Amino acid sequence: MNNILKRFKYIIIIVLALTIFVISIANYQSTKEVIREKYESRQLMIERNILQTINNINDSYKIAEEQLNEEMREYSQVMINKYKNNPNVNEWDLQKLKERFEGYNIYIINDNLKVIRTTFEKDLGLDFSKYKSFAKILRDRLNGDDFVVDRLDLATQTGEIKKYSYMPTPDNKYLLELSINAQHKFPSLKNLDLFGDASQLTEEYNLIEEISFFSVEPIDYEVAKLRSSKKPYLEPDVAEVEDELARKAILNKESQSKTIKNNGNEYTYKFFPALFADREDRDGGWNSYVVALKYDNQVMQQEIAKHRGLFSLNIILMLIVFISFISVVVYLLNKFEYQAYHDQLTGLAGRKLFEEKFEKQKNKAKGNSNKFAILFLDIDKFKRINDEYGHNIGDHVLKNIAVRLKSNLKSKDCLARLGGDEFVIMIADLGSKEQAEEIGYRILKVFDEPIVIEGQQLKINISGGISIYPEDGKELENLIKNADYAMYQAKKGEKDLELKK
Repeated sequence: MNNILKRFKYIIIIVLALTIFVISIANYQSTKEVIREKYESRQLMIERNILQTINNINDSYKIAEEQLNEEMREYSQVMINKYKNNPNVNEWDLQKLKERFEGYNIYIINDNLKVIRTTFEKDLGLDFSKYKSFAKILRDRLNGDDFVVDRLDLATQTGEIKKYSYMPTPDNKYLLELSINAQHKFPSLKNLDLFGDASQLTEEYNLIEEISFFSVEPIDYEVAKLRSSKKPYLEPDVAEVEDELARKAILNKESQSKTIKNNGNEYTYKFFPALFADREDRDGGWNSYVVALKYDNQVMQQEIAKHRGLFSLNIILMLIVFISFISVVVYLLNKFEYQAYHDQLTGLAGRKLFEEKFEKQKNKAKGNSNKFAILFLDIDKFKRINDEYGHNIGDHVLKNIAVRLKSNLKSKDCLARLGGDEFVIMIADLGSKEQAEEIGYRILKVFDEPIVIEGQQLKINISGGISIYPEDGKELENLIKNADYAMYQAKKGEKDLELKK
């Protein structure tokens, strides 16, 4: 493990743990203050905590979105490259692409804004031209020339946290759309339950009549209320006072408050803009959100006296958010660490990991006087494969070669891709050069059978060179250089394999 990343992870955990501890102590002191203070002080505490929860959830979403944005851009470019090679989208194997895209659903939208192909069968034939506002957005994206990604948003019919991206084809005939359920991609996001937190707060404190969430549409600023368990998850029938305050909170980007009397009772409404689009992002197609608190002013004094559970509840809320935050951060750090040590295309060890394994093997060999070999492999005329069949096929060839090589090695051996079409294998615990040569020929023999990719049989020829530790070098660079030279001699002599001489 990379020591810097390892220390960084520990630092993050320690800092977050200290943060939880510090915030907990602060909230405990604040809670005691709230119990003694007037109703307005309790209001301030509740509002601060619910908004802090939303902001922390938003931070977790942003971390998830950074990875999703990168993946969506990468996968969209894969589809664009595929389109350039084969513009007949009806011939595409979408299911195969979906498997490659790790759970993303694929939509192909024609210039009539109709879904003509998709991996999500329920949406096949969906006609977006029927939705005037969204149709305009899609039409602009279809006629554009750039990748566009929407923010994480609530699917009104399913309640899922979804994310969408769009990439027009170069000829603007199709719009290539990707979608992902973020909670499937990042299971820890399921713990971020605003409705559950709101329900707990309203049950715990009688002074809170209701905590609710509103969605404000970005074009005409239409207001709808979010529901947690009933379809559709957006209720457009909103009370007049709620509609007014939610819209003003987003337009003015500041909290709104209003006190009204209803059936002899007095209620105070406070609406806060929680997640909102900047004016330049209005065409992004995602909604702004408002958190609304409705206070029952009749019970403020008795509620302040009765309920002292805010501290414990605050701890639970913060732990839920921070544990989820840590999970996402550690996941991303682990992935970054993996990418630093592995080849992203084949999943094999990269140069750094291979160097570390070499040092361990060298120390082991010094202790027992064993030999080991470096086998350098190069694909003959690989450029011709890329030129004739495309880089996509070339990538499949490299992946297939990696699988065949790996399946024919012992667990103590190490296989790495140095880049391009060059692979290197460290063969451990050798008794002689002859044994190294025998193993080398056995490895190359697995490529007697052609590689089949998308129905095409490709005969792959691989040349190899072998250097032996310690006779041919004691440092990795020298051993690789000598094995590379031996491989060059093998090619020159029209042989498959050559030992360093």
